[in-house]
Amino acid sequence: MKKIDSAMIDALIQLLAMIGIIGSLIFVGLELRQSQRIAQAGQQQDRTASFFGLLGANSEAGVDWQSTVYEANSEYGEEFTLPEIVRRNNYHAHLFTYENDYFQYSQGLMPQSVWDAKLVALSFFYNQCDMRDLMDYRKNWFPTRFVEIINNLPDECSE
Repeated sequence: MKKIDSAMIDALIQLLAMIGIIGSLIFVGLELRQSQRIAQAGQQQDRTASFFGLLGANSEAGVDWQSTVYEANSEYGEEFTLPEIVRRNNYHAHLFTYENDYFQYSQGLMPQSVWDAKLVALSFFYNQCDMRDLMDYRKNWFPTRFVEIINNLPDECSE
């Protein structure tokens, strides 16, 4: 058997220490990346909650959010009854929810099984044909990949 000299042992220890440091740095980098995704998801969730509050206040005041915000038409008059306004505002609230859900999913923060269930619910809202104009309008502000997902849902309104 060859005698292992102390220089080789020192070199081996240094190599193992460097590998350990590199592994630790990779782990810390991955943790920072995940923390950033979680923080961004929290910000997205906060924005969604703000819109929920806004839509609720609009519904209580009998204001159609689509007409006043997107169409800049504060004089839409008697075009909609109060129940129709509330339904339209609730529809928008659901769209904010699904947009937030998509963001959570795209960041790897939602299990596939939950996302699959969300797609079933999104399909239900997509196929409320009398609300399709709201969906089509909102698609202008959705992420491209989310719009692609919506466009690939079964379309019961064109039948």
